[in-house]
Amino acid sequence: MKVLRCVNIPTTKIETMREFYAMVFETPGDDSHGGPNRVEFQTGNVMLVLCRVSTPPVVHPESCGLEFETENIDAEYERLKNAGVSLDEPPVTYPWGWRAFGFRDPDGNHYDFVQYVGGNA
Repeated sequence: MKVLRCVNIPTTKIETMREFYAMVFETPGDDSHGGPNRVEFQTGNVMLVLCRVSTPPVVHPESCGLEFETENIDAEYERLKNAGVSLDEPPVTYPWGWRAFGFRDPDGNHYDFVQYVGGNA
């Protein structure tokens, strides 16, 4: 069995990205393992790590995104909308039982917040 432990997000704007992720995940992040060039955000069993790079990453608009499960999708949508995050659209409930909305970070990486609401998962 393989278990995802960590996802690294390269960025030249680590301060901007840290502020954004601190707001999204409601935690300040931890830079004790790499100083100003590395910030870690624990999200369940997976660590999301911002890594400072010297060349801006190119993010294709249809690239793979990350998905985070939440307990109250509508409250998260309102919280992020009120914080000024540019959201793709209001939450949508899919026939397979998940409700979701998407957004992008300041570098253009795509994320979905999801909640299981019933149906065929």
